[in-house]
Amino acid sequence: MLFSFFLLSGVGFYFLPYNYQCAIGMWPLEVGEEIEKDYGDVILVPGAGCNPGRGTEERLNLASSIYKKKKRKVIISEGYCRKSEQLRFNELMISRWRFDPEDIIWDTLSFNTEENILHSAQLSQDLGLENAILCTSPHHQLRCNVLMSEFWIGSFKIAEMKDSMLECDKEQVYLDQKGKVLKQEYLKIIYEFFSL
Repeated sequence: MLFSFFLLSGVGFYFLPYNYQCAIGMWPLEVGEEIEKDYGDVILVPGAGCNPGRGTEERLNLASSIYKKKKRKVIISEGYCRKSEQLRFNELMISRWRFDPEDIIWDTLSFNTEENILHSAQLSQDLGLENAILCTSPHHQLRCNVLMSEFWIGSFKIAEMKDSMLECDKEQVYLDQKGKVLKQEYLKIIYEFFSL
């Protein structure tokens, strides 16, 4: 019964006029919280473009602010990076975001959010890292929370992203993509909630 409700809601949402989709897109998907200074032994940054793009930048702004309070391992999950891009990206992480080189761990196998979380969890488990802080954009937090609940062994928290760290707010992401990102995000949350 509940599955049918969500399925119909998802399908119905997809066919709503764009202005209604944008209005729904203003509903909060944020589930982040303030992170205590001493919590966690690993920071997870799911990929949002290898350049680094604006989405990746805001995630790294958040990760860096937490890292400055206490150094931890940092897993960057981005499978789209060619080796040359990864090296340039790595230099930016050291010079701009001030991560120590020995704390940066690359997951280059992931090509979507589910793989970001799954491979980060596997890497962390291999390294004996149990308490994670996930740093992602506000519109991406709820979906990551569903996936972390499924794949992460240990405790985790999703970090709150302050407005000052945003490179582009959630609504602007949707408007720039003519509703495409909005449709995909809500439908993927519903899909992943029931498929895992």
